Amino acid sequence: MKKISSYLKVMGVLIFLGIMTGEAGRSRRVLSQEAPPTIANTPVVPTMVVSEPTQSRPQPVRILFTGDINLGRCIAKFTIRDHAYTNEYNYPFQFVSEELRNADITVGSLDGSLSDESPPMPCPNSMNLIGPINMAEGLQSSGFDVITIATNHIKDCGVEGFDCDSRALQDTINTLTGAGIQPVGAGNNLQESRLPVIVERNGIRFAFLGIDQIDKRVWATENKPGTAPLSQAYIEMIKTEIISARQIADVVIVMPQWGVENSPKPEDFQQLWAQEFINAGASLVIGNHPHIIQPMEVYSDKLIFYALGNFIFDQKFNYQRESIVVEVSFIDGKIDSWQLHPVSINYYTYQPHWAEGTEAEYILARARGN
Repeated sequence: MKKISSYLKVMGVLIFLGIMTGEAGRSRRVLSQEAPPTIANTPVVPTMVVSEPTQSRPQPVRILFTGDINLGRCIAKFTIRDHAYTNEYNYPFQFVSEELRNADITVGSLDGSLSDESPPMPCPNSMNLIGPINMAEGLQSSGFDVITIATNHIKDCGVEGFDCDSRALQDTINTLTGAGIQPVGAGNNLQESRLPVIVERNGIRFAFLGIDQIDKRVWATENKPGTAPLSQAYIEMIKTEIISARQIADVVIVMPQWGVENSPKPEDFQQLWAQEFINAGASLVIGNHPHIIQPMEVYSDKLIFYALGNFIFDQKFNYQRESIVVEVSFIDGKIDSWQLHPVSINYYTYQPHWAEGTEAEYILARARGN
């Protein structure tokens, strides 16, 4: 009884802190507004309009992209505790899931594996980011449609190390697919790993490609499961795949895991690669991995986001607890408008919420490179 009483006291404090941050999230109802207010009133920034509205304006397709998602370690620990009282696994997404569900397509980047090969590793010291299969329930209830698994932690296998004959990778693929979420960027061999995922909304076909520059040990080969490789040696192949995807889709979106951890700016080679992807036919480049927001770019009327930061993660520094969710609207296969939604992770509960006021402005300044 003493153990339960102590636990309830701790959970009471955490729930109070979560509610305090959650109130800000609940008061922010702007994702579906046609003309969002200014930054002073909301954390949403209208940034570009390409097509002018007409009386017969087609219905736009709204896509949301998140930063890195880790469902292991502390995130798993707190979610499992919460599940004992709620019978749900939506704890990490509690204050953001409604807005995510409201998009036409919701896309994330899973920096870890989903497998029951091992329990979650110690919080927060382990570098192994395996999470329980049940954690996929939070992704599903939050409306995720596509998840890139072209990430360096996709083979994490807990007590068995950072690979267990790719069983954790296969578990992740099967778990996401079973939840109705399409994984992209990894497969049973090199050919499978490079296949695009196609999603159609309002008559527009979107092709998603996931590629991974980080950690050659998880790369797929002709006869080994893994991620779709990204390096200078693969650039021509990737450009060919973008061209091929463009032949079967109206919009091609490339999602690389790349860059240098904790670096506030992309490397020169990333900028060159991103421009080559755009020149080959991509409309968007949405990158992740550095665990920090990096400045975005507009190139040839297309968008490049090098790193969106941590969306759900348990790292300790303030800059590792900030991210942007990118919203892009398409009409007739072209970018119609885009907005940035700043996010902050609660230091005690590890739950993200929509940032407001000066906090939002600070996060947005990072994305703009100010």
